[in-house]
Amino acid sequence: MKLLLAIPTGGNPAAPFLASLRELRTPASATAFERVTIVGNYIPAQRELAARRALSAAADVLFMVDDDMILPPDALTGLIDALDADPRLAVAGALYYSRDGIRPIAADRWDSRDTTTAAVPAFRDELTYCDVVGFGCAALRVSALATLPAPYFHPQVYVEERAARVRICNEDYLFCEDVRRAGWRVAVHAGVRCKHYDRGSDLAFPREWEDAAATSIERMIVEEAGPRYRLVPYDAAVPAKPERHLTAAIDYIMVE
Repeated sequence: MKLLLAIPTGGNPAAPFLASLRELRTPASATAFERVTIVGNYIPAQRELAARRALSAAADVLFMVDDDMILPPDALTGLIDALDADPRLAVAGALYYSRDGIRPIAADRWDSRDTTTAAVPAFRDELTYCDVVGFGCAALRVSALATLPAPYFHPQVYVEERAARVRICNEDYLFCEDVRRAGWRVAVHAGVRCKHYDRGSDLAFPREWEDAAATSIERMIVEEAGPRYRLVPYDAAVPAKPERHLTAAIDYIMVE
């Protein structure tokens, strides 16, 4: 098995990430292991380059990790075991939470045409099939990637008009949506747990892992005054903020 480890970074990997990377175990089945660090300020294109590198190198698995993850030593072996166990599994993602520790980065009911429909899937300490997972720590089957048309990664731009705030997002979720439409599966492995490091506070989230009683039901995030956010049991009848989707073209200019 040939593995490619890809690290999208802004050029300043977090120290706890580097420390955890040194402890990462490789599977016994690995016959070749390469690593590429992709520097930039546009994560979708950095993931795109990682995907193209994996294809050109004839890798079997692309292991993508962000530079603010704190990885358990078995992150790579656990996710590859999941891929080995299911030949239709295209993406196996580790369990990690948003940088504020509130929300697991995985979803069911996710639809790129209306992202308000999404729910946090019910999970326990095991592999759980779902619609989409984050690529902060994920293993991608390269043969599944090869069935998709290029470019492989494209973003959504989340524009909060009232707050005057804009962020690039969902390139990982959109990729998962594409592979599922092509007949592949996606799963989050809740037995592989990564902490999400916040450089501003020098803390890693979640501070404490939720217990199975909390995670074994489908949930959704709701906004309260403040604004503050919390997870509650999923209820499709709860009003959602309206979304307006506008499509804009993005050009990748590829150079040697």
